[in-house]
Amino acid sequence: MNRRRFMRSGMLAAIATMITAPASAASAEEAIKFTDLDSLLSQKPLVPGGPTADIVASQHVPASELQVVVARKIDLHIHEDTTHRIYVARGRGVFRFADQSRPVKVGDILTVPKRIVHGFEAARGSEPLVLLVVETPD
Repeated sequence: MNRRRFMRSGMLAAIATMITAPASAASAEEAIKFTDLDSLLSQKPLVPGGPTADIVASQHVPASELQVVVARKIDLHIHEDTTHRIYVARGRGVFRFADQSRPVKVGDILTVPKRIVHGFEAARGSEPLVLLVVETPD
């Protein structure tokens, strides 16, 4: 294996470890954990008549948290002390914020500063929104 390929594979392993392993779990004995979005969603689906939004996975690391959120609707709310960076992984719908709205679709990335009123709603006929949310203090 040449040096460039070795470096690239080492960097990928380091990124995977940062994403999937708690910050305190840096021992070589622990296995790197991999998962995929379909597996996470199948473990905790939204059920008819149940909640309209749920965090299906979360990984806290110092000063930030990655959440996988599945939602038909997230009511307007505010975060007093965190900024959210949101990737729309599935579905389409409307993002409401500060008395405005904007359509969202797969691939959109949003940054919501702290103290901004915001919420989401999946479009009629669309699958629930799946949002990857990184929450960080600012």
